[in-house]
Amino acid sequence: MSEQAEVRAAGAADIEAAVAMWTLSHVVRRNGRPLPEGHIQLARARMSVPGALLLLARCAQGERAGVVVDAAAGSAADTDGPGAGTPTADGPGAGAEREAARQRVVVGTILGVPGLERDGAGPPVPGLLHISLLSVAPDHWGQRIGRLLVDQVLLRASARGYQQAQLWTHADNLRANRLYKSMGFRRSGRVRIDDWGELLVHYRRAVSV
Repeated sequence: MSEQAEVRAAGAADIEAAVAMWTLSHVVRRNGRPLPEGHIQLARARMSVPGALLLLARCAQGERAGVVVDAAAGSAADTDGPGAGTPTADGPGAGAEREAARQRVVVGTILGVPGLERDGAGPPVPGLLHISLLSVAPDHWGQRIGRLLVDQVLLRASARGYQQAQLWTHADNLRANRLYKSMGFRRSGRVRIDDWGELLVHYRRAVSV
């Protein structure tokens, strides 16, 4: 039986694990090229913003992931098999569940923050969620964790009153582009070059569809 992946909101104590996960995922995607320390520090600062929607997926190390979300998030959007659900906080075995949760490792991250005008240089755009820092542990690629994280950040954003979501991704990241298109994101036609000289493409969709 596969180990279930839990998706929960991150706390301050989770930031370093989230940064490490994000960094590993990007180094592997970039064929081992290290990330500049400034980029890592920027990711850490963005994850630490009060009120940000930083979500983490966790599962036991070495296990394939099913899907489960915490009670605050509602129902999971997909599952790799029967039996995936939200663990109860009380009742027989609750202590063992909490101990197992503490032993799980971070296998995915996603961040949602208010979208700003002028690509982050201006004031907030009412109702606009900006999604970034989506990453999945390389040994968990293909297990639908990225899809789950996007689903969950959109679900929570809807509860906060967001109407639209946007994101940027690398044009050559075929896995990410397929994911976003399959989830209803559409290219806006906007492009830009990032600090590495690589092409980014812009996607947008309604938060609730």
